[in-house]
Amino acid sequence: MDNLKIIASSSNGNAYVYFENILLDIGVPFSKIKPYIQNIKYILLTHCHTDHFNIKTLKKAIYENPNIRIICGWFLVEKLVDNNIPKKNIFVLELDKTYIVGDYVITPVMAIHDVGNFGYLIQNSKTGFKVFHISDTSSVDHIEAKGCNLYAIEGNYETDDELREKIKQDEEQGKYSHYKRVFNTHLSQVQAINFLDRNNTNGGDYIFIHQHKEEK
Repeated sequence: MDNLKIIASSSNGNAYVYFENILLDIGVPFSKIKPYIQNIKYILLTHCHTDHFNIKTLKKAIYENPNIRIICGWFLVEKLVDNNIPKKNIFVLELDKTYIVGDYVITPVMAIHDVGNFGYLIQNSKTGFKVFHISDTSSVDHIEAKGCNLYAIEGNYETDDELREKIKQDEEQGKYSHYKRVFNTHLSQVQAINFLDRNNTNGGDYIFIHQHKEEK
């Protein structure tokens, strides 16, 4: 996809490059983003979990490219400041307000997770190309994002029945099942498809992101 480069997308790490100069999430080692860093103007952060937010990588990114603006919700500001991220680099967004940032129109939307978390609507004002990006959310029923050109939406697991079977298998083996948490924190592919049915009115492209990978 011309407007999206996926660096990593799973519970092991997440980082995406949109329009060649927006890095969305930074949950990977610096070596993975190094080839892109000089072109990056903005880093959009979703939430504090380490598979989306690697503070060492973020610090290195700013060291290598001091003009980067970090765009995030209020719930990440303290963590950034406590880790000595310069305040001049931080741009804080309020929920459901729309911002013009350089060549982009950016609107944050709330993701339903166990910590503060944003999804994003991003439109390139030069080309009109519009993206919706969300992961780590148990629901998207509260969100409207009609007519985007690209939807990058979580499809962490296929169905609720699949998840219940995994929980049952773990319990039969006497193990704690981390899948119990997934019901309240992640989106199924069925939920994602229902969202697309309501919102993908122009036949835009879509991709399932942040899919669970079984440990081997």
